[in-house]
Amino acid sequence: MPWKISARSSSTLRTLRNAVTLAFLMIGTAYALEYLGVTAITPGRFAVVDGDSLRRGATDIRLYGIDAPELGQTCTDGQGTEYPCGKEAATALRELVNGNTVQCRSRDKDRYQRLVAVCNVGDLEINREMIRLGWAVAYERHSVAYILAERDARKNQRGLWYGNFEPPQAFRNRKRTTKGDLTGVESEEDE
Repeated sequence: MPWKISARSSSTLRTLRNAVTLAFLMIGTAYALEYLGVTAITPGRFAVVDGDSLRRGATDIRLYGIDAPELGQTCTDGQGTEYPCGKEAATALRELVNGNTVQCRSRDKDRYQRLVAVCNVGDLEINREMIRLGWAVAYERHSVAYILAERDARKNQRGLWYGNFEPPQAFRNRKRTTKGDLTGVESEEDE
């Protein structure tokens, strides 16, 4: 006697098949996003590494779309006096984070497997705020999201824009080509 599947059984099987397919799609998407580094990062307290990097335990985060002076980099202020702008940028980020809970959304991973992320303290997006304060520049090679914030900082001479500075990427390139002290200097390939 051949099997007969009732309409009710057919509907149940179709529903089960759809549920299993959806579950596989969700799991596959989660794995793909994790592989690409596009995931939510557990909120918490992060230490400031420099003006565009955070760390918590083994998790290193490079702030997406911004580039801050290197720790060893110096700039000149409006009176022509040299100052440690790399350390000032790190201090500005430290003041924004200030022991608060930081929530980040990873956008990518860089070649060093650091997460490249947009981070917030409450409603304040710290990537944008670092540029608005003038302590980082828009990293146009990777994003145009912060160009207007940079334009505003430049117009109002905030942070780096109060004096003269070598763009961080140019500083790294120069240090690398002159084989100078590379302490605290990231690679040009950094995100």
